[in-house]
Amino acid sequence: MKISRHFQRVLILSVLAALTMFSSGCDYINMVLSKDKVNQGAILYNRGSFKEAQVFFREATDLNPKSTVAWLFLGATLVKDYKAEEGDKQVQIANEALKVYKTALELSENSCGNYNNAISYIATIYDDLGNTDEWRNWMLKRAEGKCATNKAEIATTLYSVAVKYWQCSYDQTTRYQDKGAQDPFHYRNMDYPAALPDKQKSEDCAAKGLEYIEKAIGVDPEYVDAMFYKALLYREQQKLTKDEAKRKALAATATKIAEEASALMKRKEAEAAKAAVPEG
Repeated sequence: MKISRHFQRVLILSVLAALTMFSSGCDYINMVLSKDKVNQGAILYNRGSFKEAQVFFREATDLNPKSTVAWLFLGATLVKDYKAEEGDKQVQIANEALKVYKTALELSENSCGNYNNAISYIATIYDDLGNTDEWRNWMLKRAEGKCATNKAEIATTLYSVAVKYWQCSYDQTTRYQDKGAQDPFHYRNMDYPAALPDKQKSEDCAAKGLEYIEKAIGVDPEYVDAMFYKALLYREQQKLTKDEAKRKALAATATKIAEEASALMKRKEAEAAKAAVPEG
């Protein structure tokens, strides 16, 4: 018996519609099951049973690969794992955690909470791996990204970047310190060929540190800790400067900034103490 073309077309469309409904139904069921796995894993995670929780989170991502929360929770358990390891095993698990958090980041376009969570963990993992450049890149992505709306968090992030640059300069200048010198900020003799790369590194780090500490203070003009580090960064430049007049100018600038920071800190402490006293 022949089937008309019209009837055949209707039949095909009906089958396709049924398959579409069936597929959507499966997707919905998987989403529900994935959410349940996340909930069960979260209970175990909060109890400190991280290994057991990880099993549920892996199952949740298998059921629903688009579940940002499942990926974030899975990443958190992997962080617990690699912190308990050493050597190559630690690096291996840390790299897996990076992939998991980067997946979460890609899925978190509409949630700044998830976006910032993922970026913060990515930066932390790179820091734990000793990769300062990548740590800095991801910190700045958070401070300068689309979800950077909290001024306090932006200032803190910029401050953290500046402090790392200060540490970079300080590590170099300390290596060339004259232990017998009374002045802790004395000139470091790094002008011979073998030391010139270290001097250049220190100069670059001090300059970059000042750049980001200025940005942090620009966001929060009363950021006391940032002001103290600004003074310390000028001290780093003082250590690297041979000309005595320039050294004195840098010292005066650093002293002035430190005094302003101390005065601001005392004012804030007084205001906090006054606010803590109940009105009678």
